[in-house]
Amino acid sequence: MGHAATVEALDIKTVPAKMGPFWFQQPLDHFNKSETRTLKQRYWVNQQWYAKGGPVIFYNAGEAPADERSNFVLNSSMALVAQELQGVVVVLEHRMYGQSRPSDDKDLLNYLNTNQSLADMANIALSGNSLQNFPSGKMAPPDTKWVVYGGSYSGNLAAWLRLKYPNVFSAAIASSAPVQAGYDFYQYFDPIGNYGPSSCIKPMTSINGYVNQVLSGKNTAAKLKLKNQFGLGNLQDDDFASGKTRKKKKVGKRLVFFFLFLSLGSAEHSFGFLAVHVTHIQPIC
Repeated sequence: MGHAATVEALDIKTVPAKMGPFWFQQPLDHFNKSETRTLKQRYWVNQQWYAKGGPVIFYNAGEAPADERSNFVLNSSMALVAQELQGVVVVLEHRMYGQSRPSDDKDLLNYLNTNQSLADMANIALSGNSLQNFPSGKMAPPDTKWVVYGGSYSGNLAAWLRLKYPNVFSAAIASSAPVQAGYDFYQYFDPIGNYGPSSCIKPMTSINGYVNQVLSGKNTAAKLKLKNQFGLGNLQDDDFASGKTRKKKKVGKRLVFFFLFLSLGSAEHSFGFLAVHVTHIQPIC
C-alpha cells in the first residue's frame, strides 16, 4: 500500500487473452422465475496487482459495445486505483450491447432496462468466488469489498447500485453521473458559456446562432450549402447538428470537428451539439 501507481498506456490489442473476454451466464429476467432463458455477458479481469485483502474495482462499460473499453483493466483511472489498493479490475459489457445479447430479436429489448442491468452487476459480484481469472479464495462480498466505478450513464449505475445493493457494494465512484433524469438537459453546458474565455465563447455563440438560424429555417438550399461545407449534405438536420457521423474516411480531413457545448436558449436546445469545422475555430481560440 502507498506505493506510487503507474500504468503504462496500452493499445486495446495488447490486452492479454488471459484477461478475457470471459462469459458469465445471466438470467434474461432476474425478476420472473418462470422465464428460463439466459444471456451470456462478456467481462474482462486483471488481477496482476492483487494482494490478499484487496478490493474489486468493478466497471460497467455502459451503452456501447465494451471492446474499446476492455483495456480499462490495464489503462484507466480504475487500473490506477486497483494498483494503489492492490485490487482486481473488472470491466463488464452491458446487457444487450456488443456480444452480450442472445440474438437480434427486437422483443429482447424489453429486457434492456436499468433494473435488469443493476441485477446483472449484483449477480456478478455475488459470484466472485467462481469468476474466471479471479484470485482464489473468498472474492465475493462481504468477504471482499467491491467498489463500483462509472462515468455518465455508467456512473448512474454505480450510484444506484450502492443505493439498491448496499450489502453487496461497499462503495461507489460515480463520475459525471446525471442521476436526476431531465428532458433537454441544456444546463449541462451552462458552465462553459458562463466561465469560458470571452474571446472563445462570443464567436462560438455567434457560430452556434448562425447554424441554428439556418437549420431552424425553411431555406433548404441554405441548409444543404451549410452541410456540404462539412461533407455532410446527406444528413438530417438534427443529425448534422449533433455531428452524428463516423464516416470520416469518405470525406477526408475536412471532417475534423470541434463540438461546441453551449446552451443557446429557447427552442434551439435541440441543436445543443454543433459541429464546426476546426479551421473556423483555430484562429479564434
